[in-house]
Amino acid sequence: MRTTSSYIKVSSEARAKLARLFKVEEKTVYLALTYRRDSEKMRKIRFTAVNSFGGVAMCHCPECETLHEIREGGRQLMVQNFDNGVKLEIDKQTGAAVVYDRRGAVVMTHQIEKFPELTELQLFAESL
Repeated sequence: MRTTSSYIKVSSEARAKLARLFKVEEKTVYLALTYRRDSEKMRKIRFTAVNSFGGVAMCHCPECETLHEIREGGRQLMVQNFDNGVKLEIDKQTGAAVVYDRRGAVVMTHQIEKFPELTELQLFAESL
């Protein structure tokens, strides 16, 4: 099951049609589309939403200041500064990521290999 920051976006008409099709309440469709419940029926609702009703898989990403072309010590960095004072630094060539707290102390280091890992790291930084 995915995190609650993932969801499938469909129109309100599609949600109503899914509820009628699967003989459930619209709240059940909402719980399925936001990955808050997981069962065979919930997976079928998600599958049908995407494949028959034009649903789009979405993911919450925190809003923050992002600087893409920072050069420091011969490295190319992407730097994100979050509203809570946390800073995320990612080496664009190696994928090495460092999360700094408000005082500049290293909270976590991580090697990013796929984009979903970046999203998880951003959500972590936003939550500190």
